[in-house]
Amino acid sequence: MRTLSSSHNSSWRLDFRGRTSQDPSFFRHSIASFLSLAALVMILGSCGTTSSLPYRQRGGYPLVSGHRGANCIAPENTMASLDSCIRYGVDVMELDVVMSADSIFYLLHDRALDRTTNGTGKPGDYPSYVLDTLDAGSWFGPQWAGQKLPRFADILKKAHDSSTDITIDYRNGEFRDIIELLKSEDMLERTNFTFGRDEDMIAFRKEFPEIRTLQAYVRNPADLDKVIEAASPDIIVCRIGMLDRKFVRKCHRKGLQVLALCLGLDDMSEDNMKAVRLKVDVVATDRPVAFRNQFNYSAKGL
Repeated sequence: MRTLSSSHNSSWRLDFRGRTSQDPSFFRHSIASFLSLAALVMILGSCGTTSSLPYRQRGGYPLVSGHRGANCIAPENTMASLDSCIRYGVDVMELDVVMSADSIFYLLHDRALDRTTNGTGKPGDYPSYVLDTLDAGSWFGPQWAGQKLPRFADILKKAHDSSTDITIDYRNGEFRDIIELLKSEDMLERTNFTFGRDEDMIAFRKEFPEIRTLQAYVRNPADLDKVIEAASPDIIVCRIGMLDRKFVRKCHRKGLQVLALCLGLDDMSEDNMKAVRLKVDVVATDRPVAFRNQFNYSAKGL
């Protein structure tokens, strides 16, 4: 809760020095000072409300969320990908969380290990001491050989010491175990949550109504009110092709942030420009560094 400093209180007292209730100027100054203080309280209150939102526009540009990290310049869902996000000032790293046979959380997008590691089969079929030995970088290039399949806890530790926040794309495991891990690393307030299945999203909201960083996909503008009723989300996620100014404004009027999916490995500059013009709050991209370079700004330095 914001409070006025002692210096403000001293100024308030000086304003009335030498005046009494019989002095006509006392009332004029009283009213003026009261109105000034009320305006200041309203401004500070507004600032507090803004800072509590999961995302904020800065300098007229949306925040940048790296899809699976900086996956065009480092292997996805690895420590190297987080390192790249940190190095290039990416605001948020989106990552996918799965659980091992002994209930340790790891980063992996696919249901199976085969595409991005030298393992095979489902991660949930293996204990952590096996998953810890896997190479998650060689598939992306020989220079990345030796990148491990990272434990989620290790990712949180590094993110905590940086300015890069995270978005969890939930795969499996107990919600409460994830929340407790986030709390233990002091990252709960810097984490957003997204779900591939609507039933998981709704169950999460029921279990954690106090968390104000829940994302919800809207695939058709006509479904917005239904999604709000079902899950009370904080961030609306849409593909950029679906978005128009009317829809973005409607979300903002309802107190919701808008995240535009501008995904793809090709030139996304036109979609990026559309997202900026529509004043969305966040852009999720496979090429976060290219987005930053297109608009010649540093995502964290505005």
